[in-house]
Amino acid sequence: MLRVMDPSVQPDLVAAAIGSTRLAFETALRSGDAAGAAAAYADDATLIAPAAEVLRGRPAIQQYWRTGVETGIERMDLTVLDLQQRGDVALEIGRYALHLVPEAGGTVTDSGRYLVVLRADGDGRWRRCAEMFSPDRPPTRAPS
Repeated sequence: MLRVMDPSVQPDLVAAAIGSTRLAFETALRSGDAAGAAAAYADDATLIAPAAEVLRGRPAIQQYWRTGVETGIERMDLTVLDLQQRGDVALEIGRYALHLVPEAGGTVTDSGRYLVVLRADGDGRWRRCAEMFSPDRPPTRAPS
């Protein structure tokens, strides 16, 4: 449920637009499309991922997801716990499950929490402008 701080905003439309961005991101990763995943981010976005340098800008974020796809990302499932919006900025808090199938076999699942700040860009799309995610524990590996 979207909590809106501006009574002139239609919450269903905003929630649907943000949901569309989230779905496009998940779909891009599922199809191995790092450029498509990066398109969910603003040009000047920042990504803070575990055990990685702070990534600034869409090209750096695209490279991050490309490396992930090349090392076996199969899909990412996002579950929204809280979504708030004020003006052209929204805050999304949720849980993620990142599923990988490495070349060595088996499957690896990394699950945890995430925080995304989204901004409505000039083209009307909501894009991630800042993101941070944190695993609950070390990734678990299932046997092949």
